[in-house]
Amino acid sequence: MRQSEDRVQLNSQEQLFLGLAEQMSQPLVQIARLAELGGSDDAATAAMRWQTIQAITQSSLQLVESYALSLRVQGKVTPLELEPVTVSSLLYDTAEALQPFARQYGVDIQLDQLPRLQPIMADRRVLQSAMTSLGQVFVLSQAEADEPSSVHLSAHRNRYGVVAGLYGCSAQLGTDSLRRAHALQGRARQPLQRLVSGSAAGVFVADSLLRTLAAHLHVARYRSLTGLATTLQPSQQLQLI
Repeated sequence: MRQSEDRVQLNSQEQLFLGLAEQMSQPLVQIARLAELGGSDDAATAAMRWQTIQAITQSSLQLVESYALSLRVQGKVTPLELEPVTVSSLLYDTAEALQPFARQYGVDIQLDQLPRLQPIMADRRVLQSAMTSLGQVFVLSQAEADEPSSVHLSAHRNRYGVVAGLYGCSAQLGTDSLRRAHALQGRARQPLQRLVSGSAAGVFVADSLLRTLAAHLHVARYRSLTGLATTLQPSQQLQLI
């Protein structure tokens, strides 16, 4: 009589870790190949190769640190530090953090002109880490397009709060595709194919961080672009005049 095999069910953190591990294998392979090619370079080529390795390393470290931050906050090892955060400065810092990574893929980072928005209440470290992790995925998404384009960072106000997110011309997302990606996380190598190949770990790391702020990622459309955004609550302590 055959015994049925028990399937191991991964919890959400195990699924996130598995996706992160798969994501990290790509930059490690890139770095190894670049190192192998660096034997007889002239000074200019060696400098360019070093810049590429540095950008890949920094982006990988950022993603790992964001994952670790989500664990620390969820486990209450690191308490949330809620404060009024200006969305325009947050997105500016995110754009600056993404520039070296995007440059290696020939992708432009565009910070759209933002309206005057009331500050939102959040932990700036958590929100910054979420946006930067998400931004890496959008850079890779645009790099995979036939003609690499721009990643747009934008924010606007709606009746529910302040919507801040990242958008790209090549993104073909829908609510169903994001819901399906969450179901496939940790079980499929490409859970979010409509956005990017690979594990799209940055999306799930970002969502994990946002959930510590009682927020989440959702598919958003702004002007003619599609992307992923989060809706944040305005601070009641401070309002821009």
